[in-house]
Amino acid sequence: MNKLVIYLGVLSGIVLFASCYNNKKDISTPTANSLAAISFRDDVAPIMVSGACGCHNNGGTGVVPFSHLDTIFYSTIQSRAGIYAAMISNPSVGHPGEGGIFFTPAQAAVISTWISQGAKDNYVPPAITGPVTYTTNIVPIYKSVCKGSACHGGLGPNLDYNKMVADKAILSTMMASSGATGHPGGPLSLDATTTSTFLAWIAQGMPQ
Repeated sequence: MNKLVIYLGVLSGIVLFASCYNNKKDISTPTANSLAAISFRDDVAPIMVSGACGCHNNGGTGVVPFSHLDTIFYSTIQSRAGIYAAMISNPSVGHPGEGGIFFTPAQAAVISTWISQGAKDNYVPPAITGPVTYTTNIVPIYKSVCKGSACHGGLGPNLDYNKMVADKAILSTMMASSGATGHPGGPLSLDATTTSTFLAWIAQGMPQ
């Protein structure tokens, strides 16, 4: 009986580990030249969709999703630069969720350099020419970028259409500065896709 319990325990551990590992790209030791030209999408985002971060990429419950299938939520990853900085500067604090999850020295070097360079997203999205609505365009961004236990819907207030319309001036300031100013909860790092979508929505009269 004891052997059966041990076997089942080991098997469960293997299954759990496999479910949390979704390696999309391995990270090699960075060189001085590569650190001088860090790309958020090419260097930082792959760290967040590989290795121990896999739980954020397999539809796990209770975690902030960093990707789903082949879609990577870049805004969600970028907006949490402050959490990565805290994990690197104070490893004893570690991962905000359960489990002892830390960055490797190579990963920490890449992320630290990116943060020191302003935690920016190098991607420039194409110009938005079509209609932008709250339901189709804004809600998905809000759910993936703004919601979380320490953000809106958790420690921060829930936002809906009417509240966003009432906060038009705040949103305009935030998006025009890529989140550096205007956010009542402190500075954010917002990617160009997020800011351009919100600004286009505001310019179109914030249609629902």
